[in-house]
Amino acid sequence: MTHLFKFTSFKLALVAFYLAGYGMNAEAETLQTFTVAQSNAEQFITVEGSIEAVKGSLLAPQVSGSITVLNVKTGDQVKAGQVLARIDTRIANQQAVANQAQVGAARAQLSAARQEYERKKRLHEKLYISQAALERAESDYKTAEAQTKAELAQTGMANVQSGLHIVTAPYAGVIAEVMTEQGDMAMPGKPLLALYDPKEMRAVVNVPQSQIASIKAGSNIKVIIPAAAEAERSVTVSKITVLPTADAVTNSVKVRLLLPQNLSSVSPGMFARAQLPTTSGKLNNKIFIPSHAVIKRSELMAVYVVNAQGEPQLRQVRVGRQQGDNIEIFAGLYSGEKIALSPIAAANFQTKKLLKK
Repeated sequence: MTHLFKFTSFKLALVAFYLAGYGMNAEAETLQTFTVAQSNAEQFITVEGSIEAVKGSLLAPQVSGSITVLNVKTGDQVKAGQVLARIDTRIANQQAVANQAQVGAARAQLSAARQEYERKKRLHEKLYISQAALERAESDYKTAEAQTKAELAQTGMANVQSGLHIVTAPYAGVIAEVMTEQGDMAMPGKPLLALYDPKEMRAVVNVPQSQIASIKAGSNIKVIIPAAAEAERSVTVSKITVLPTADAVTNSVKVRLLLPQNLSSVSPGMFARAQLPTTSGKLNNKIFIPSHAVIKRSELMAVYVVNAQGEPQLRQVRVGRQQGDNIEIFAGLYSGEKIALSPIAAANFQTKKLLKK
């Protein structure tokens, strides 16, 4: 009885609302109807997630030092190899100069040791010095040669270190974030910039573990991005990747959906909704109607059912999940019945009928 009272109050409130909103002399609108039928559409699940770039990078230096040049800002388009930032190279340059000096000294020692060894070898051939003296000269020569190679390697390493003071773009893309300022201290491994390639984007959605096995691979999947431009707001994708791990907190699995290339209005972080077809076959013995035909008030749901005389009657229904623009009806409607697509037009029709009485 409680639910009946609530539903009757709901109906009376609707009539009062439309009387107030449209006036006592409102003309009834033409009723547009929808014939209820069992759906044979393919079943799918609706899941939500966000957009991310297929190729994205955090650019961090490999050396420490003060940032002397910062050439970019957030949102800038950059080319592959473009200089993005420079780190103070004074210490590295001084080290390179010192290494060059050490190489020069090592080469001078090597030249002297080589000459001494050649001289001792000639003396040994004439039996003027012992074998031990010759071996000592040869050892000094080889030691000087090894020292020279070591200094050359150290110099090469110093030159490489100097090159690491320049941060360049590894590929063409867009600067997503600048995490530093000119004059800040750069540290190895601490990101300075975030870069992504806007040509390839993907939607990453969270799918309940219980429904992962039913996802139909190879089917066309509809992805809706509400914040994108109208022409790119709804796209169709076919490449799907299910990640092998699940989130222990949400009990969901991430699924990646590769979007068409070169979407100009889509950027990382945007909200996305995907409709994933499942392998559970057809929706037998299930009824779907347009969701805008359903009137919602508190916990009550109702539709206007149009009888054989064309008169709309309010009827309570029990609804299920929504799929796109349609909503599933568990109870309250039967196949073959007609419902009013516009609750406002149906209410106007009833109001006009009441006023004639």
